[in-house]
Amino acid sequence: MKFLLIFFFNRIHRVKKRRPDEFPSLHHRSNRRDTSRIEVRIVCLWRNYNKESRNTIEMVFVDKKWIRIHASVGEQLIKKFDDKLRERDAIVVQLFKVYDAIGKYRTTPHPYKIGFFQTTFVGKADDFPSAVPEKYFADFSDILGGNLDHSCLIDVVGQIVNFGSLENKIIKGKDNMRFLIELRDPNNVKMMCTLWGFYAKQVYDYSRSNMSTMVICVIRFCSVKESKYFVGAYSISSGYNSTHILLNPTLEFIEEFKASLHDDSLALTNNDSSQWSVGTATSILARSFFLNERLSIREIIDSTLVGTFVTLGTIETIDIERGWQYLSCKYHNKKLMLITGPCSSAIHTINNTVMSRYCSN
Repeated sequence: MKFLLIFFFNRIHRVKKRRPDEFPSLHHRSNRRDTSRIEVRIVCLWRNYNKESRNTIEMVFVDKKWIRIHASVGEQLIKKFDDKLRERDAIVVQLFKVYDAIGKYRTTPHPYKIGFFQTTFVGKADDFPSAVPEKYFADFSDILGGNLDHSCLIDVVGQIVNFGSLENKIIKGKDNMRFLIELRDPNNVKMMCTLWGFYAKQVYDYSRSNMSTMVICVIRFCSVKESKYFVGAYSISSGYNSTHILLNPTLEFIEEFKASLHDDSLALTNNDSSQWSVGTATSILARSFFLNERLSIREIIDSTLVGTFVTLGTIETIDIERGWQYLSCKYHNKKLMLITGPCSSAIHTINNTVMSRYCSN
């Protein structure tokens, strides 16, 4: 036992003596208990709750080679690490667990994520680069073409060219604000984005206050959504708490992005969102399903709300006895009279009744 303890502390001592450029990259993490020391910046930090893991601190780290990895602090360790973890801080992390990253809406494509132990060390990183290259932006054409892994969240940057009204949607019995914006990229490709909750309020207020200016929107950790009703129709949406939205930020690449946009003086407009682009689905029906809330027939009957909704159903029967429909002559645009008679050698018969159609004109 004495030998094992001495070996462990010598291992830690050797790691601390490494030069910063010798620290292992996140790219080489494996599924095991890791005593390595890593230097990272906290790109994103938020609190989360679910029935399985209860309260947790969730983070996204980026290292000096610009590789991102997800990290979590369990409920029992929140008090220990809460005051040591701040968004945008550069930190040193040592003695942590590395395990498989699985499930939908992962924050990074990295195959592993980091977990904290009671013995995990967190300290300040002194010489971490202040600026991190923006290499995670997704191309609009790849999003709309369905070429991305939808299990991972993505980053996008675009000019807001249209925005709708701030709407209140009742989802699972709870009020939730929804806000639609239309973004365009330097290739003049346009894409719809749905924002929810406080993200909706944030962008709505800023857009209303900056109608006369060009608004560049950076959205980190948003999800790609495919329409439930139209195959191949894609848009993006804000996530739960992980999404980050920056509006006209003072970042190095923003001026370059502005210069790459079409010089058409396209202004920010507050228009009816039914006229917007919705990925590859350009039909009126596709826009309708994207932009309006879906209700069942019973929900529509019982609803007291005034608005536009969509529903899906199966046509079981068609009432042909009522006066709301009639046969017509497509050449003369006139109503046709229906004459019935005994079955004979007529061309058209239905239930032994001759169906003879003629134009009264």
